[in-house]
Amino acid sequence: MSLYAPNPYLERIVTANPPLFQGYLKSALQPFADTMDAQAPLEAPASSGYRFREEWPFLENPDCPIELKILANDKITAYHKTIELHKKLFSCISPEECFETAKNLLKNFRQNRQITAEFTHYRESGHVLGKHPVFQLTKSFDEYRKMSVVALIQERDRLKGAIWRAESEIRRGNKPHLKESRLERIALKRQRLEVVERIILDSEKNNR
Repeated sequence: MSLYAPNPYLERIVTANPPLFQGYLKSALQPFADTMDAQAPLEAPASSGYRFREEWPFLENPDCPIELKILANDKITAYHKTIELHKKLFSCISPEECFETAKNLLKNFRQNRQITAEFTHYRESGHVLGKHPVFQLTKSFDEYRKMSVVALIQERDRLKGAIWRAESEIRRGNKPHLKESRLERIALKRQRLEVVERIILDSEKNNR
């Protein structure tokens, strides 16, 4: 642990209760160790020289499931958050901050791995694995597919406004304890917005 996150606060929370924290933090730090599972590496996105679209070419196909296109953005976000949070482990200034950082690190790492599993399965079989929560979420989006283009545009504008308001709340910083829940709310609305925009785009293509 000291090798990958030499921080006295992090060490303190682990040594205080090893059975409770050791396995948890080991899972969070494992992807950065030399012993990381070679079968499922933490892929670097295009901005780091990684050719994302070449690795997952099906994302460019018109018949690619919309859920996978949504997950493409989530995968890149999860990668950057994982790297950012791992660096933050070196500078935590309290046990509470260390715990929250490790928890969020593990959450984003698992998100990246889960999406990799979906992408790999689809690339190799041509069928969705369907285990990621986004597949359950998009089932509730069937209502959007029944809406007119005008109604979809109104919904798009409503979602954009809701995202802007939530982001403004975070920028004000007056309720930091609500930041995580607000970020989750924004992520959910962004997913809905992407579905709506995709349906609008498909409708426009079909009417040409």
